[in-house]
Amino acid sequence: MAAVERSNPKDPTTWYRSEDADLEVGLGLTVANLALRIYEKRKDIVPLVYESKVCKEFGVNRRTATWEQIAPACQADIFELCFWMNFHPTPQQALVLQAVQDGDLFIACKSGQGPGKTCVSAIIGIWWQLQDRDVRCIVTAPSMKQCRDVWLSEVRERIGKAHYLLRKFVTVTSSRVYFGGYVQGMPRNKNWRCELLTASNDTAFQGQHNKRLTAIVEEASGVEADIIEALKGTVSNIENEFQEDAQEGAILMIGNPNQRDTEFHKCFTKMGSHWTQITLDAEESPIVNPRKIIQHAIEFGIDSDFYRVRVLGQFPASDPSGIINPDDVYRATTCDVRKAVRNTTLAGQRQFGIDLARQGGDETIAYRRFGGCIVEWKKWSKTTDFEPAHAVRWCFKAQLEAEWHNWQTLYTFDAGGLGQGIYHLFDEAGKDCFPFHTQHKATRPTVYANRMTEAWFQLGATLRAGNVRIPDDPILHHQLTTRRYGFTKDGLLLVEPKDIYIKRTKSGSPDRADAIVMAFYQSGYTDTQVTRKKTRRASR
Repeated sequence: MAAVERSNPKDPTTWYRSEDADLEVGLGLTVANLALRIYEKRKDIVPLVYESKVCKEFGVNRRTATWEQIAPACQADIFELCFWMNFHPTPQQALVLQAVQDGDLFIACKSGQGPGKTCVSAIIGIWWQLQDRDVRCIVTAPSMKQCRDVWLSEVRERIGKAHYLLRKFVTVTSSRVYFGGYVQGMPRNKNWRCELLTASNDTAFQGQHNKRLTAIVEEASGVEADIIEALKGTVSNIENEFQEDAQEGAILMIGNPNQRDTEFHKCFTKMGSHWTQITLDAEESPIVNPRKIIQHAIEFGIDSDFYRVRVLGQFPASDPSGIINPDDVYRATTCDVRKAVRNTTLAGQRQFGIDLARQGGDETIAYRRFGGCIVEWKKWSKTTDFEPAHAVRWCFKAQLEAEWHNWQTLYTFDAGGLGQGIYHLFDEAGKDCFPFHTQHKATRPTVYANRMTEAWFQLGATLRAGNVRIPDDPILHHQLTTRRYGFTKDGLLLVEPKDIYIKRTKSGSPDRADAIVMAFYQSGYTDTQVTRKKTRRASR
C-alpha cells in the first residue's frame, strides 16, 4: 500500500504507511505508538493570538497605523514586533522570545530540526537592534556561509513579509542589516546595524565599542570555547564600565546540540545555573511534519543519537553509539536464504563489494551479493606476491560461474589507494563498476558527512529491516557491531575514522565490514543503473 498523500494533524494513523504500523523503532515502541505519542504532545497546543497594543490604543489597523505609533511599541514589546512582522510564534518559540522580553542576559536554546530556531533568532536580532541607535548586535557562526546563507536569509525573508513601514526602516544587504532607512542608496546611519562575524578568531570580537552590545551565536555547538569567552568579554562592556550610560549586553546561544565537548553543552550542565535554558523538541512543535519525524525513527531508531539531536533537541548520549545493532547482525546470519534472495527491496540485484588491503596487516575482501543474500566471499592476506588484480579476477570468475551477465552485475570497489590501479580492469572487461571514494559527498549531504558514513547507515537500515543473509563470521560480526559514529560541528553524521577505530578496538582494520558495506551500497547501484540506461538509449 502506498503512503497516503495528505496527513491529517488530528489523525495520527495518516502519518505513516499502514504496513509500517507494527515496525519497532526502539525503546519498546512501534511506529503506531510513536505517532500516538507525538499526537498526545501536540493535541492540546493552542495557537498564540496576540492583540496589538497599537491597534487597541489608537484604534488603527495594519493599513492606517503610522511609524510614530508602531516604533515605540515594537521597541517595548518583542511580541508587538512579531505582530507587525506578520510572524506568529509557536508556544515553543514564544518561550525564547519571552526570555528575551524579560531581560535575561544569558539564554541557551538547543533545538531539533524544524521548530524554527533561526526564525526566532532573526526576530531577536532585529528587536535588540531596534532598542537604540547605539546598540550593536553581533551575529556569529562557525562559518560566514552559515551567517549569510542561513541567518541573514531568514532576516531577509522576515522583513519581506513585514509591515511596509518596517520594510522601509530595516534594510538587508548581502552582508549586514541596517536600521534607520536608506537615503540616495546609502544607509542613514552606517553604525546602526547588525554585524556578521565568523567565529574563527577571537580577535574578531575585539574593538567593538557601543553603549550596549548583544550577540547571537548560531550553530553554537560548532563554536570553540575561546571564541565564546571572547564574546562574553565583549558584550559585558568591560572597557566601557566607567561610562555612565554603558549597559551589560546579552547573549543568545542557539543551535542543534550536536556535540557534548563544547561550551554550548556546558550551558546546560556545568554552567547551567548562569543560563536560561530552553529546548525546542520537534515532537512538540506543530510546524514540524510528523511524517518526517517518523521517517527518522524508522531509519535510525528513537534511541539513536541522531534522533536525540535532530528530533528531541538533546545532546548525544555520553557513550558513542554503534551504527549496527548486534541483534540485527545475529538475525541476518540465521535468515532463510530464499527469503533473503527475494528481499522485496533488493530482489534481482547482483553486486560485488571489494575492499583492498592498504597495509601489511590488512586483508583484501570480496563479497558477492544476490538480492539480500551474500552468496560467496573470499579473503586474501597481503603478501609480497599478492596483487589487487588477483581479487578482481576472482570476482570475474565468480560472476562467470554464477552465469551473471555484465549488464546485470555491479562492482563496487574501494577507489582510494590501490583501487586507482584496478579501474582499467573493469573497463577492459566491459563491467559496470562504481568507484567508491570514502570521503566523497554523500547522496544526502544534509545528513551524512561523507559517502562511507552513508553506506554504513544504509547497511544498518537494511539489516534492521530484515530478510538479509550475511556470513556467520565472528570477525565480520565484531567489525560490524563495534564501529561507532559521531557528529561533525555542522550536525552531520560521521562514521568513526578507521585509524581511531583500530586504536580503540586493537583488533585491526575493519576490512570485512567495509567490503560488505560496499556490497550493499544502494546509491552506487542506482547511479550506475541510470548511466547504463542512458548508454543503451544512445546505442539504439
